[in-house]
Amino acid sequence: MLGERGGMRVLILAALILAPAAAAHADPKQEARSATAACLSAVIDGAPVGDANGEFVVIRRGKDPDSCTVRADAGEPVVVRDAMLTAIKARHELFTPARTKWDPGDDASLETFCNLPGRRALAVVVDTAKPGHAPVAMATVFETEARDARCDKDLGLQTAEATPAAEAVKAATSAPPIEEIAAPPPKTKKKGWLPKLPKVFGRKE
Repeated sequence: MLGERGGMRVLILAALILAPAAAAHADPKQEARSATAACLSAVIDGAPVGDANGEFVVIRRGKDPDSCTVRADAGEPVVVRDAMLTAIKARHELFTPARTKWDPGDDASLETFCNLPGRRALAVVVDTAKPGHAPVAMATVFETEARDARCDKDLGLQTAEATPAAEAVKAATSAPPIEEIAAPPPKTKKKGWLPKLPKVFGRKE
């Protein structure tokens, strides 16, 4: 569980996403990094982070099982992705790219990061759009009952489903509609905010 100081730090990070005064000095990169750090702490440490709408990003929580998704609607995709990865790599769980790769389809990249083998099976899926598309990037943190074999073995290029199939984020599909937030008009039709998660990354029934 989080210590008192760690829990307070996460709450402060989440609060900054919502604070209008802070938003005046924030940018998509900063918000994406802070929101991703908050989501990681929410799922891994049990930090009290809930749904939040920021200036450039939103956070949506899933329940039963626990998951947390960050959606960024502004900024340069590669810059926002790097900010999300900075938060992921800062964790003590030592997340590294899964050995198996996924076809990103219409996106620029679709990546899965797994923690080191151990008692818990944690994963983060990062979906990065091509320039001019929206959402710019998404990161979903979740925990499964068993470690996916694709974390450690190259099973060949995988094709992601067009709709979210992982049990870890099913609860999020029933969340209230997300309010529109200011962002440059996309050049293509805006896709759904949930990431196209690998099919096998889910709770075993």
